[in-house]
Amino acid sequence: MDYNSLLVMADFSPDSDEAVDTAAKLAAKFGAKLKVLHIAHDESHMELYVNEDEYSNIRKRIDEEIEAGFTALEERIPSLKEVDWESAIRRGTPYIEGLFEIEEGGYDLLVIGSHGDRGMKRFLYGSTAEKMLRNSPISVHVTKLPKDE
Repeated sequence: MDYNSLLVMADFSPDSDEAVDTAAKLAAKFGAKLKVLHIAHDESHMELYVNEDEYSNIRKRIDEEIEAGFTALEERIPSLKEVDWESAIRRGTPYIEGLFEIEEGGYDLLVIGSHGDRGMKRFLYGSTAEKMLRNSPISVHVTKLPKDE
């Protein structure tokens, strides 16, 4: 199978860095375009609790942190410099926004890190990777960090 357009979900953690590195290497191998998607998890409806100016300032700071995350990503993952890639930001529940991005983007493959929330929250809700694997209309490649030896 050839891949022309890859999507990787990134939260800037070591686990997602592994996914981004894998996706970049796959994109290089297949000559594919790569989109690195970060989803600002926002289920709180914060705009209901703070005034419009405060919400705008908070959102601006979040956007600045995300842009800094994308800049640092290319520094940490040299394989990104070898491919045609772009960044994207969505807001909302990660697996839902990830599915929307897949529907809109015409991707051939999703790459995602295996980690998720730990403890009781993960037990009750499951991880984003699990939900993407179950619901994605395209193939999903799940990466894992190598075990420390």
